[in-house]
Amino acid sequence: MKWLLGLLIIFAMIGVVFSVYIANYFLKIALLKDNPWYHKKGHRLLNPDNFQERETRYTKIEEQQKQEGEAFWTESFAEDRWLKIKDETLYARCFIPYPDNHRWAICVHGYRSNGKRDMAYTALRFAEEGYNVLVPDLRAHGKSSGNKIGMGWLDRLDLLSWISEVLAIDMEAEIILVGGSMGAATVMMASGEKLPTNVRGLIVDCGYTSVYDEFKYVLHESFHLPAFPILTIANQLALNNYGFQLKTASSVRQLHKNTLPTFFIHGTGDRFVPMTMFEENLAATQGIKKGLIVAKAPHLSSSVYEPENYYSSIFEFLEENCPAVKTISD
Repeated sequence: MKWLLGLLIIFAMIGVVFSVYIANYFLKIALLKDNPWYHKKGHRLLNPDNFQERETRYTKIEEQQKQEGEAFWTESFAEDRWLKIKDETLYARCFIPYPDNHRWAICVHGYRSNGKRDMAYTALRFAEEGYNVLVPDLRAHGKSSGNKIGMGWLDRLDLLSWISEVLAIDMEAEIILVGGSMGAATVMMASGEKLPTNVRGLIVDCGYTSVYDEFKYVLHESFHLPAFPILTIANQLALNNYGFQLKTASSVRQLHKNTLPTFFIHGTGDRFVPMTMFEENLAATQGIKKGLIVAKAPHLSSSVYEPENYYSSIFEFLEENCPAVKTISD
């Protein structure tokens, strides 16, 4: 019997060591900018819809939006902005087509992307509605410094600094926070902080409920691994090595403190952030809320599948529910 107990202890120790190794490896591939796994294998594995090779009407729309966004990015009224926050230097592109207009949008990009790629076209659409726009690169993304990805939790505080930057430009600014994917999580996580009264509303597209929940989903769907004990270990390793716990980084918990009008968007074809997270986030917020579900749209693609419905729904919501923010069509 003693030999059996000893054998069980050995197997248990091997299991713990293996779980620690997997947890540490998973955090490295998920949270380190310079880890090559995502670009070599991970992006295709986690979000296969982005690798659609055949041309469709959606790829044509996406290409048209890309071209229009890139042209807008170089407009004469655009300028670079930089923020120094502790050890990081953060970048944003700032568009001020209306110096005498106090409407502003801050548009926040998604995971392992950058502001130009994800938000140039959205910035254009907001500018067409009379908004000045700030588009930041999150830490460890784009032109911003850093190697550790904050998954929205560290970025929520950076977003507060960008809000302060807008108020330094225009102290009467009426600000809408707009985010997609991890950018949506950033906006939702920021919503639970003490925001200036200048922030009037939120637009969030396919954001996850928490970093823990998103990693649990990815582990199960893409790696076919159980959350326990890997994420239990990863939760503490993340605090020690990356500055936050996976469970603490919660959109839902922050939305419970949010009273701002919030417009939620999600595509039913999303294989990276499931529809159930849309429902949980929508239920959690305490302010005026509305949801837009786009049939069959993959992750962060609702604006491509139904572009006119997407943007008209956003601006109608802002017109109806965000004090003093009216669209140019009025």
